[in-house]
Amino acid sequence: MADETNTPVAGTENATQNAEVDTSVKAQEESLKKNFPTLIGYLYMSDPDNTNPLWHHYVMPVFDEKAYEELPWHVYKERPSDDLVDPLYSVQKGGWIENAHDAQTQILAQAQMKIDALDKSKEQFDQTLKSVQENQSNGTAQTLTLTKAIKALSEGQANQNKLLASMQQLMLALTGNKQATSTETTDTKQENGGN
Repeated sequence: MADETNTPVAGTENATQNAEVDTSVKAQEESLKKNFPTLIGYLYMSDPDNTNPLWHHYVMPVFDEKAYEELPWHVYKERPSDDLVDPLYSVQKGGWIENAHDAQTQILAQAQMKIDALDKSKEQFDQTLKSVQENQSNGTAQTLTLTKAIKALSEGQANQNKLLASMQQLMLALTGNKQATSTETTDTKQENGGN
């Protein structure tokens, strides 16, 4: 009969453990906080040459502010984004980048979401611009109408002023004739002896 022991097959135990362990930055931070409640922060190690993906974004606990003063090689204060599947620090880019090739779909989806948001923003901007242009057009039309009304009022006032001037001249002419007639009447009365 075959040996019926419960000995695991070599390598399967490690594969099972690796599949169950979440190596994300957030999971590492939560685990450290749980195990070391006195820690004051984190530093992040990124070794791009290591074959173990955990070392691409290894979280280190900080218990003293002095740890932030002089950082060793491959250790950074900046936290990688939770959106990155396998974050890796790029000195050339000055920040964390995605290292997982299978995460390209996720990166493209995020880029598409940003493009969609920009498109919506552009549409809103276009609508606002169109509204402003319509308001300007309406304002210009109202200004033109108001200008025409003011011109008509000015012309009417000018005509009224001409009419008043001609009425004044007529009144002066009538007053001048009346005074001349009145003077002639007085002169003739005096010549006739006053009666």
